[in-house]
Amino acid sequence: MALVLSCCQPSTILEFPYILSPWIVDLSLGLRTVKQTSDFAKGKIEAADTRLKQYGLRGVVLLFLAIPVGLVAEFLDSFAGLVAALVLGASGFVLIVVGLSFWMEQSNTRKGVQGEESVAWELSYLSDEFLLLNDLMLPGSKGNIDHVVVGPTGVFVVETKNYSGKYVCYGDRWFFQGIRQKYDVSSVSVQARNNARVLADLLHSSGFTVDVSPIIVFTHPSVQLWLHSPTVQVLKSGAICNYLLNQRPRFQLTEPYSQKVAEKILAKDRPRHSVLPGPIQ
Repeated sequence: MALVLSCCQPSTILEFPYILSPWIVDLSLGLRTVKQTSDFAKGKIEAADTRLKQYGLRGVVLLFLAIPVGLVAEFLDSFAGLVAALVLGASGFVLIVVGLSFWMEQSNTRKGVQGEESVAWELSYLSDEFLLLNDLMLPGSKGNIDHVVVGPTGVFVVETKNYSGKYVCYGDRWFFQGIRQKYDVSSVSVQARNNARVLADLLHSSGFTVDVSPIIVFTHPSVQLWLHSPTVQVLKSGAICNYLLNQRPRFQLTEPYSQKVAEKILAKDRPRHSVLPGPIQ
């Protein structure tokens, strides 16, 4: 049987919450954040924004100079004036396009960061029995792990997707539903299960007897999901905390044990650094 999750239909099972205000919750009384989101992705976005300003500003200046320079040069030579205006105008246009290309390259990164921040904020409603680690790079992982939640109900790897549009899942196969046909996309469930396996192997090799469960969370309000026997639990924003609180692990984690698990994970995290670009020479 297919499970349809869509915030655009009356039969929606999972609804998106209203936007939460940072003044509603006292985080000191709730979830304990062991590791904040790293500046790696934010650094890439900031670098793209810087490039856009650097190239864009120069491009705009050249565009504004094209007409007056061309008119001045035309007094000396009409052909030279035309060439000067065209060269300056074309150069300015190219610089603006280059700046926009840097900015557009990070559009997916920008969406991803927004999704991860919304999930981290939603998780802040959990009690202080839970610990949160954001944006981890563990040995053996092919990419970063968006969130790891450790608490009395278990250890969870949360993969966040800020997708919009219609997506169809058949087991581990995922498709984007276009107007007339489906298009293959990278398997979100395989990614989540691989990250959970990497974390489970790390903890088991360190002597921890815990189960690690993968979860996929879709955060965009307009996303529509058709799920046919998904291999990983799929949620929408607004349902994460209830899901975590209602799990029943084989071994309930005590607070000291959860702390040790979180410390082990944090010790294995590989920090990443992003360097902002310097000024254009």
